[in-house]
Amino acid sequence: MDKSYIRKQATRMQSATHPRAKEDAGWRILSNSDEPGLSDDGTLTPEQMQKAETIAAEALKDG
Repeated sequence: MDKSYIRKQATRMQSATHPRAKEDAGWRILSNSDEPGLSDDGTLTPEQMQKAETIAAEALKDG
């Protein structure tokens, strides 16, 4: 897990205005966190999006 990459994606996720950009950043966070079951097309389930938001919040808090 690359913490600086996750922090960068967390910032991107937080500042995104388009839902797809936010989802893409979330997918990248989970992918870098070795989350099992990610789709190949970059979409996230609501549960995965929540987990990505939690990881992002922690990364920004620790940043």
